[in-house]
Amino acid sequence: MKFLYPAFLFALFTIIIPILIHLFSFRRFTTVYFSNVSYLKNIKKESRKKTRLKHLLMLLARILTIAALVFVFAQPYIPSGNQQGQGSSQIVTVYVDNSFSMNAISTRGQLLEVARNKAFEIAEAYPPGTSFRLVTNDLHPRHQHLFSKEQFIQQITDIRPSSRTVPLSVISNRIMSGFTYPPGNQGTTTYFLSDFQTRITDLQNFTSDSLFHNYLLPLSPDLTANLYIDSCWMETPAHKAGQEELLYVKIMNQSDEAYQNLPVRFYLNDTLKALGNFDIGPRGENTVELRYMNLSPGLQSGYAEISDYPVTHDNTYYLNYTVQPELKALAITSSAFREQGGLRWLRALFGGDDYVSFAEMTLENLTISRLPEYNVIIILNAYEISSGLMTELERLAQNGTTILFFPEPEGNLASYNDFLSRFNAGRIERFDTTRQRPGGIEWQHPVYSQVFRERSTDIDFPEIMGSFLFSSAVRVTETPLLWFRSGAKALSTQPAGNGNLAVFSFPLSQRNSDFARHMLFVPTLYSLVINSLPQQKLSYTTGYDSHAHLPSVPGADITSWSVMVPGSDQTFIPAVSTSEDNRLRIELNDAFDKAGHYKVLSGDEVRGAISLNYDRRESDFRFFNFSQLQSEVEKFHLKYTAAIQNQDGRFSDVFEEITRGKKLWKWFIIAALFFIIAEAAIARFWK
Repeated sequence: MKFLYPAFLFALFTIIIPILIHLFSFRRFTTVYFSNVSYLKNIKKESRKKTRLKHLLMLLARILTIAALVFVFAQPYIPSGNQQGQGSSQIVTVYVDNSFSMNAISTRGQLLEVARNKAFEIAEAYPPGTSFRLVTNDLHPRHQHLFSKEQFIQQITDIRPSSRTVPLSVISNRIMSGFTYPPGNQGTTTYFLSDFQTRITDLQNFTSDSLFHNYLLPLSPDLTANLYIDSCWMETPAHKAGQEELLYVKIMNQSDEAYQNLPVRFYLNDTLKALGNFDIGPRGENTVELRYMNLSPGLQSGYAEISDYPVTHDNTYYLNYTVQPELKALAITSSAFREQGGLRWLRALFGGDDYVSFAEMTLENLTISRLPEYNVIIILNAYEISSGLMTELERLAQNGTTILFFPEPEGNLASYNDFLSRFNAGRIERFDTTRQRPGGIEWQHPVYSQVFRERSTDIDFPEIMGSFLFSSAVRVTETPLLWFRSGAKALSTQPAGNGNLAVFSFPLSQRNSDFARHMLFVPTLYSLVINSLPQQKLSYTTGYDSHAHLPSVPGADITSWSVMVPGSDQTFIPAVSTSEDNRLRIELNDAFDKAGHYKVLSGDEVRGAISLNYDRRESDFRFFNFSQLQSEVEKFHLKYTAAIQNQDGRFSDVFEEITRGKKLWKWFIIAALFFIIAEAAIARFWK
């Protein structure tokens, strides 16, 4: 404890006055003679010891009263540890949380407006000459500068809601390391004005430094209920005209109230395509399935929508995908084995299909430059794979091409293993001539889950005339789709770059005609081809995703790209580059700050779209209150961080406590009054 005016402590010598009064006012006992003894019985006998105790207690009360009054004038306080609040060379940093959650309403109005007013009060509390710094979720470069009080107030006035969600530790680290402080400064005091959502309040990542004192001022909303769309996804990655789509819409309920029979709508190209209803329990979630048809090929832009008030930024979820007019498949075979191999069954399967465009090439007359035109490449009846073809297939897989591989018993195993090693797949060990049938099927995989409605373990599988055995040392995630009763794989798939690699353990040739004529052949091969398209990313998140990828357009000039702002005809030039997998990479900078569909143009032609959604972390209305913040600060031993409860009061009421410590004079006034009352009570009631 320290004193603001320690000179008043000399007044403590006045306690000698009640001591002197006590010493010179002893009560003298005199002898009184009574003639009537019965009269003495009515006199109360007072003990000399009790009288002395009474006088000592009264003396103590008087001394403590004088001491308490002297302490009141000396202005005692407990130092806060922040010694930066005394000079004009200090730097005051104010963080104003302008995320969407600050649009919530409190008893004093909108939280963002309350935060602005509190920032004004902070500026007014500091003396002239104080340097101020402002930080918001936008992380504007202009906020890297120091402002005078007038400039700082103007910057506060310009604060607008932001779609960005930034953890508080990122803000703290930016304050500590992202700014060069002038020489001779006394450090900085930072005020965090926020609702302190639990998902962004990561005090465990704060760093304690004696030059940086943090004060947390929680602004609590009255509204803590919210219903929102969390995410959307499609059942299948491939999209074609005339295909029924299944869209999943995940809805979250951040309230203690249950809802029944609420509508959810899906619009595609500004046309209502699907309508559904859902029920959801308190603090629950529900996934709604919406079905509709793709009527035409090309770019499809849509959004799912619910109704909820007053928080509306998360009621809509935007997405887009491309319906391919056709899917191109290429079979590569050896000319020597062309007619006797399995090519004829592939011709029969895809020959009359209006969606899958099937082509053939031989190893001897292979045009490598044309391979990027195809979505899926099937290698069968090939005795050897050249190193040049391996390199090209590896590159194509990185760009999203799917490769199907049928090895041959008479083939070059060294060549096969070199090819498989390019994709970190299992190596072929030997060929097993045993005849056997598959014993299991992976029903949950998209290859089969979209084909068979009834699933049975009692299936008459085709007989396979010998198969390859593979090593188990696989360095990527491999999914067996068919396996033999011995446990060995018959067909497996694994990711390969942005594409997939499907490896059969048996050849597709005359010896396995039983498989080619079996009912399992058509759904297996056709579904592998249909699912060969790489998974399209339906949407991105503002402030979270740093870039978006689009398929590269051959012949397009990289300098001709532009982006159209949603809901307007305005365009801007994005930061564009080509990624390692030969895709177009677009940086999602500050220009992408609004949810919606951003059309990507090359010249005047629309080449794609980027669908952006606001960060759903802002939709989780769970907050730390004052006492919880205090617990968090103590839990993580943040010596130079403190929570302040001042939402409904004026900042000037706590400014002195922040800069000089906790004042105790009010407590000493209360103590003085208590001792005065105690003395009067002793004198009045002590008999």
